[in-house]
Amino acid sequence: MSASASSIPQALWAAQVPLHITHRSAPSTPFITSVPRFSYLSLLLPRLSAFFDAPCSSFHFEDVQLRNLAVGLLADLYAPSLPWRLVVDDGVAWDIGDTFLNSVKEADFVRYGNANQIMKMSKEHTTQLWNSVIDNDYAAFSKIHTRLLNAPATLKHAPMRVYIPSTPPDAGGDGSPSAPAAGEAGSFRIVQSLVPVMTPDRKPKLLGQALKDLMPTLFPSSRDPVLASVVLHGVSAPFDAPLGEMMREAAYPDGWLCFVVVV
Repeated sequence: MSASASSIPQALWAAQVPLHITHRSAPSTPFITSVPRFSYLSLLLPRLSAFFDAPCSSFHFEDVQLRNLAVGLLADLYAPSLPWRLVVDDGVAWDIGDTFLNSVKEADFVRYGNANQIMKMSKEHTTQLWNSVIDNDYAAFSKIHTRLLNAPATLKHAPMRVYIPSTPPDAGGDGSPSAPAAGEAGSFRIVQSLVPVMTPDRKPKLLGQALKDLMPTLFPSSRDPVLASVVLHGVSAPFDAPLGEMMREAAYPDGWLCFVVVV
């Protein structure tokens, strides 16, 4: 990953997901747009409420209410055909700004064992961090986020979450839940643990090694995706990628590497 340097985050910030949005009360009147993969659906709500002239606060895909996650991560979880057809309706309000900053703080704590770097930032800088996501402004984001990644502290762990989609309990016929192929709507569980960026012998820890440590049944090999692979930003993530480099170049703006399991 190091060979591409800054081109990777720039490409990720430029990536878009086309959307076809209807309101439950107006299924034949679509709102057509494209949004950055690093954006959040809730940022569309003021425009949608004005367009449909109706309350809008929740998003649904195939009758599944979508959670308050980055658009790119949602697209990886549900692997829809494009444009992604969503239905908006009234529901529980979304408070994404506070959720985002709390996630940034959690990622900072995971990296260094404390959240000193983000807590020492001024209110102005944390506001700029969130505004850069709203504006999809990578240059503005990088100026602030670089301070978190280049802190005068020892990097210990990579903020990493693995999302495992699961079919309803009766989908397998024997009552046991299973991980579906990409595109099957349903619930999911999240596997999260402290994942060191270095191995005990002081070598960079690779993605495949981390996956095998976390879920040896799904990932019996640290070198090859024998039973399952993981998707990051719409593509299969290489098992031989160092976690430290992935964290710097391919994490979501809140600092987390978010992988989706595909069987």
